[in-house]
Amino acid sequence: MLTLLAPLSLFIYLLLGWHFCQTRLAGKRALPAKLDHLLLAVALGAHGTLIAHNAIQTPPFFGAAEALSLTAWLSLAIYCLGQLKWKLDGLEPPVFAFASAFLLLSIMLPAGHPITYTQSSLSRAHFVFAMLAQSLLFIAAGIAVLMRMTDNTLHHHAKKLLVRNLPPLLTLERLLFGTIASGFTLLTLAFIAGGYLTLQSHGVIAQLSHKTLFAAISWLLFATLLAGHYIKGWRGSFAANWTIAAFGILFLGYIGSRIVIEAILNKT
Repeated sequence: MLTLLAPLSLFIYLLLGWHFCQTRLAGKRALPAKLDHLLLAVALGAHGTLIAHNAIQTPPFFGAAEALSLTAWLSLAIYCLGQLKWKLDGLEPPVFAFASAFLLLSIMLPAGHPITYTQSSLSRAHFVFAMLAQSLLFIAAGIAVLMRMTDNTLHHHAKKLLVRNLPPLLTLERLLFGTIASGFTLLTLAFIAGGYLTLQSHGVIAQLSHKTLFAAISWLLFATLLAGHYIKGWRGSFAANWTIAAFGILFLGYIGSRIVIEAILNKT
């Protein structure tokens, strides 16, 4: 039964993504909001049940597949919570597209390695901070994609339906930097917790690895972008491109490397 939860969630994510593309991009009639919410609740519930089952089994397994699945679920959950406070109409196509792609990859990849070592409160905090940071910055990348599309459309004086359905560009920009600031704060906390963990276990604050290196580069890029925005006024397509690049590096450093190790090299 549990094996059907991931395909069920993926099907509903794809269905909702297609629906939002039709309504946001093609101007077709939308389904009743209650039906949208019900379908999304079913998908998130099924997906969350699968994640919870994987987390409580003994020992728990975690790898690229589990990280992709958790990132997709957290990103959609954060988006749903954001909808309660802000008008985020128009963000659905990229958010559901990326989440569906992540969940599909997680289904295709082999299960991760068993976590047999004892987990401390600090290691759990590091994990939570890292996954929440990645999910928020994932949403920021989606907003950046929409900003690029909007900015390109405005510069070419096109009147696309997507742009008419999106929040104003300045609103998207404020949302982008608010999301980046939150994700950056959590990423910083993940670094601090990770540094303490490494100090306790190896006597040094950090060990050089591809994951640490890519995450540090991404952290520096986001720090530079935030400083440039608030000090120099960086914005628009420049900020959007920077965001996409910084998230891409973060993704490659953690999940991308796990995909190579676990799927391509067939190592655990």
